[in-house]
Amino acid sequence: MAAREGVGIKVKIGLKPNGHALYPNWALLPMVKGGITPESQQIVKWQYDKSSGHTEDGGGESPVGQQNGMMIVTEQFANEAIAMFPAVSIMTNAEVESFWNNKAHAHVSKDSIDSRLLGDLNIELALRRSIGENTTALEQRIAKALNRNDEEPGLKKNKSKTFADAKGHLGFKMKP
Repeated sequence: MAAREGVGIKVKIGLKPNGHALYPNWALLPMVKGGITPESQQIVKWQYDKSSGHTEDGGGESPVGQQNGMMIVTEQFANEAIAMFPAVSIMTNAEVESFWNNKAHAHVSKDSIDSRLLGDLNIELALRRSIGENTTALEQRIAKALNRNDEEPGLKKNKSKTFADAKGHLGFKMKP
């Protein structure tokens, strides 16, 4: 399947009087009248600025009471959203990559670790060595489990950590 082509939009998410987040109502977009659902046009759904939420001052970028979010959407969705909602703006591809890497995913580990499996393998290795068994095959399995790019369960590269990896993993590309 071909990668979907998207545009990055930045959304300034305010607060309602009750303290809940105030999102744009995508159901009001003109495309909805034509039978197109906003969800079908969202290639990558909400990515939030984890460096500054509603209660922190993000140094002018995101004042108290506002949190920035971004989405990767079709060009039609982006055009309709910026025309209808003042809190929505188009992002350059460089801005999308920077937001993804430095705001939305900076806190995410570069690897996902199955610590239980790795612990079990370590225990099995120690026990087998303690009774003098040949552990060559088990050591090879452990080496595969520790290879973050191997499909063997254990340690895996988080393919959504960086924007460059996420594009391939999630199957999208950015409109030039």
